[in-house]
Amino acid sequence: MQIELIDTFLDLVDTRSFNRTADRLGVTQSTVSARVKALEQALETTLFRRSRAGTDLTTEGLRFETHARMLRQEWIAARRAV
Repeated sequence: MQIELIDTFLDLVDTRSFNRTADRLGVTQSTVSARVKALEQALETTLFRRSRAGTDLTTEGLRFETHARMLRQEWIAARRAV
């Protein structure tokens, strides 16, 4: 799995906005959308409900959030170890 997908997911959890996440990560909104779509396809589930009012986590997204945070921490630890 690409760590960029996890980082994008977690930033979107914080901002609840594809546009703000794009700005914060220095990428386009379409890149954020593509990363979320790739992650959802890899997990075979929908992680976010999208609407004009914003973006909310689905039940599956809420379940995945803890795992995503652990994956990011493990990645950071692995990079430090190497």
